[in-house]
Amino acid sequence: MRDELDELVRRASRLGGTLGVVAHDLGTGERAEVNAERRFTSASVIKIAIMATVLAEAEAGGRSLDDRLPAPPDARVPGSGVIKDLADAAEFSVRDLLTLMIIVSDNTATNLLIDLVGRDAVNAWCARKGLRGTVLARVMMDAAARERGEENVTTPADVAALLTGLVRGELLGERATAFALDALSRQQLNDRLPRHLPPGVTLAHKTGELAAVCHDAGIVLAKGREPIVLVAMTEGIDSESEAATLIAETGRAAYTALL
Repeated sequence: MRDELDELVRRASRLGGTLGVVAHDLGTGERAEVNAERRFTSASVIKIAIMATVLAEAEAGGRSLDDRLPAPPDARVPGSGVIKDLADAAEFSVRDLLTLMIIVSDNTATNLLIDLVGRDAVNAWCARKGLRGTVLARVMMDAAARERGEENVTTPADVAALLTGLVRGELLGERATAFALDALSRQQLNDRLPRHLPPGVTLAHKTGELAAVCHDAGIVLAKGREPIVLVAMTEGIDSESEAATLIAETGRAAYTALL
């Protein structure tokens, strides 16, 4: 698998960008990685950490997933998601906001959840879990913050550690873990790592994209074997379709080598 990864890294370079990968078979312990500690603009992959923070606070009794949050017009932001287009929906449960944040990457849902727990809480949770390359610096679609250099970042190694801890039940309780994995398994954008997924195999995953940024990160769940954690992150490739294809080929190489 190492030779294939090296060739994919060279392809990313020829396209003007960088590829970061972690592929970790939790059953055999086999692991392949490249640029695993490099900080990438996180795009929507940061939403996994936001979800985990909200679920952890709910488990601790600080709030309930049944709590309802208003979604006034001035809180609705453009980009991915559906809340911005729902004229008659004035409020949402925390549970539904989490679901929308993951399965359709809803930016308004994400910002409402960030406002609920606070950026500091997300960063503190990441730090406690050893995710020291991950920082939530701004809310979604905050162009002014981006211009000031305030950017959300993470590393392939951090994302892999987060997914590994999640699927092993080490980060959250049983019910919260089940909720998180179910939401990730219902991700609606499946043109990257799942593109060459064998029949009968589920990928619980989260994508992310911005200009010249394209990611996918998830957990391969196949019957009769331990999970495989896969993270593929690209930055600097102008063509989203080229980046998505590169990530799909990364997934193919990992599936072939590890499944």
